[in-house]
Amino acid sequence: MRKAEFAVPSEVMAEFANELAERDLDNKVVGTSEDDEILVEVSYEKEETQVVDELEAILDNLREQVEEDDVDEDEDA
Repeated sequence: MRKAEFAVPSEVMAEFANELAERDLDNKVVGTSEDDEILVEVSYEKEETQVVDELEAILDNLREQVEEDDVDEDEDA
C-alpha cells in the first residue's frame, strides 16, 4: 500500500473531498499545515497511481483558482 499526502487549502476542501469520493480512494485527514491547509493522506495501490496523479492535477487547478480569486479581490479593494 502506498500513501500520498495532499495539503488542501480550506477554501477548496469541499471540492477536493468530492473528487476523492468519486475515485473511492481510502483517505483520512491527518492534521493541518503551518499555512492552515488541511492535510489529507490517501492510501492507494500501485495500479491506482494514475488516479492519484489526477488528484494532484485537480488540486493544482483548485489552488490556481484560489490564487486568482485572491488577486481579483486585491484589485477590487
